[in-house]
Amino acid sequence: MFSLRAHALITGGLFALIIAMAIVGNALQASGIVKHPEALQTPMRIVFFTIFIVFAFSLVPTLVKVFVAGQGAIGNADKGFIQLIARHQVGVIFAIWGIWILGIAVALPTMISSGFFTDLGGGTSPTTSGAEDNDAEIAREIAATPVQGTLVAAPGMTVAEMRSGSSLKIDQAVGLPVYAGGAIFNFRIAGTVIEFSRCRYYYITTVTKDPSRIDSINIGTAQAKMTRAELAAANAEVRARLKAGGWETGHEVYRDAEDQRLHGGATRGPEGKLWLKADLVLNIEERRIDDPVPGEDSATAGAWIQYVDLSTHENYPNIDRYVFAPPEK
Repeated sequence: MFSLRAHALITGGLFALIIAMAIVGNALQASGIVKHPEALQTPMRIVFFTIFIVFAFSLVPTLVKVFVAGQGAIGNADKGFIQLIARHQVGVIFAIWGIWILGIAVALPTMISSGFFTDLGGGTSPTTSGAEDNDAEIAREIAATPVQGTLVAAPGMTVAEMRSGSSLKIDQAVGLPVYAGGAIFNFRIAGTVIEFSRCRYYYITTVTKDPSRIDSINIGTAQAKMTRAELAAANAEVRARLKAGGWETGHEVYRDAEDQRLHGGATRGPEGKLWLKADLVLNIEERRIDDPVPGEDSATAGAWIQYVDLSTHENYPNIDRYVFAPPEK
């Protein structure tokens, strides 16, 4: 560990960096230099979130040292509990960090699936021709952005294998066994012919007991927000490629009477969302990114994005409830 002064400078510097980035970002947007900040939303959210996490972690040693120093200043340095903390400052800090890391590991997948990093078009749907024109211009700019590389990865492989097999620069979240970033890139599932073009973000977790090995992968496959019809077509295109690539689709089986009652008397769920090949499970996901409007047609309304989750068969939640077979159609 460093001295109290050094830790205080690190924490203060990170806090100042967060404030400075916000000020500079607002100034650039107000000046018109950044014409379409929506296009940078995902990478900037990831950057700010990462810096904030580092700042929060830096607070722990600072506050522990402040506490020990403060107790010494008021004459409690000879107390047994204070001496214990003073002698084991590193252990206390790592214990707190460990709890936080576990909490972040639990919270981040939910944050991603709920759209914390992936809102591509703002919280409301376009209601004027001006907004629609702006969306179209953003989509054109995204489409014109060159691909920055190809990510080749799959759950179960090592991080070293992912790095050596990928042309995309892969960023690691500072202080965490997590790899995340926003870019325009292609994603190929290692060991298969399945490739997604012009993806927008990646979030890769590692095995808790072995950070050198990949546990799960979340990929933002939507280039821009889509209508319900466009999303349906995109999902159908992915399903067709998975079928051609020899993947099997899964459906949930409702085995007991109570389970069937909860699902309207059905004995099985729909297929086409969950897919399996060898030990890999792929989930085709979708999320609405605008707010519902009263009286809208639920079959056609909304702005949507598509993303996919990958995990191993062993680690997929409640996988025993699913049966996999070649798709019926």
